[in-house]
Amino acid sequence: MPNWIPFAAITVFSIFLMAYTVLKNRDKSHMIVIFWLFICGLAFLFEFIIFVLFKSYEYDPGILANEYNDSVLGSLVSQAFAVPVAITFVVVTHLRIRWIILIIGLFFLIETLFIYLDVYVHIWWRTIFTTFFLILTVILSKIWWKHMDNNRSRYINFTTLFFAMLTLAQSGGWFFSSLLSLYELPIYAFPEEARNNITGNFVYLFFTTYLYTLVIYFRNTELSFTIMTVAFLSFIEIAMVNQGILFLKAPVYIFLLPAFHLLLIQTGRHVYSRYFKVYPKSAQKKTAPS
Repeated sequence: MPNWIPFAAITVFSIFLMAYTVLKNRDKSHMIVIFWLFICGLAFLFEFIIFVLFKSYEYDPGILANEYNDSVLGSLVSQAFAVPVAITFVVVTHLRIRWIILIIGLFFLIETLFIYLDVYVHIWWRTIFTTFFLILTVILSKIWWKHMDNNRSRYINFTTLFFAMLTLAQSGGWFFSSLLSLYELPIYAFPEEARNNITGNFVYLFFTTYLYTLVIYFRNTELSFTIMTVAFLSFIEIAMVNQGILFLKAPVYIFLLPAFHLLLIQTGRHVYSRYFKVYPKSAQKKTAPS
């Protein structure tokens, strides 16, 4: 059996489960999607720490020629689909404890199966760690969803927006940089070239995402702040190119990242103004939450 089949099966099932969750709760569909993106953003940060920085495990879907990018693609199946969708389903549908235990047990079996099929390899990670973090994630996610649905404080809103935007930024950055090779932003810390590039990309886009979120959340109706933010980031990127930190496939791609920043900020502004409008405006301040 080709290595990609188990990954494709999980992806397809996750998409159907997400669609089912949204369709069964149409009155909260926007909150569900935002919550899923929020969980993905947290998962991406967690995966960056244990998978990229500390090399906890490896995936082998056998789809991409570059082995490290192929492993990252396998990671995306887990951290963008399988885990976040399952957590979203559990939280939104208010499953009882016995069903939650069953789902966590199913993840234990799936991970064991992937190891048996040799499409997933532990380096220092253990399946029991996955079980522990799934339990912890379910508990914290239930609390977060309750606050999103009821309290809607500025801290909850800002953090939710940040991690949702982080999901979009990191996904787009990986696509343009690692898959299309339109630019590279390596941090020379590891022997794998692709790993260095992903590390540099993550760090930089983490920083840009915070700026996006500040503009979207605190200056949503002021286009001038969007323009200033994109101009500021463009200045940084031109400087990085001149210093040999940022590498472009062709000079024309100097416009890629500014266009990407503008697209994400404008998308975030639209989503915020349309779907966060239920949140109390009085909770917003002119300075970032401390």
